[in-house]
Amino acid sequence: MTIEEYKKQSIDRVNKQAAVSGAFTNCFDTRAQSERQRTSERKRRLRALVRSNITEIDVLAQYFTISVNTIKKIAYSAGYRISNGQVAESVMR
Repeated sequence: MTIEEYKKQSIDRVNKQAAVSGAFTNCFDTRAQSERQRTSERKRRLRALVRSNITEIDVLAQYFTISVNTIKKIAYSAGYRISNGQVAESVMR
């Protein structure tokens, strides 16, 4: 791979990430939709991990490469509760 090819590949990757995050548009709806998709995907993956007995908040945050507070928000919105640093099934479910 030449330097030019590497630079083009790098620019393409950055542009794709920016497009997914909605940076290339002034339309709030597009950004909100991509955020909702990302959140629903995280909830789906969280449910799968909890079903396979991976419940430590720290481990889940590392797996998703997000902060502990963000994973807590996702867990609460997915219907789980947090106790002693672990995700637990909610009684309400």
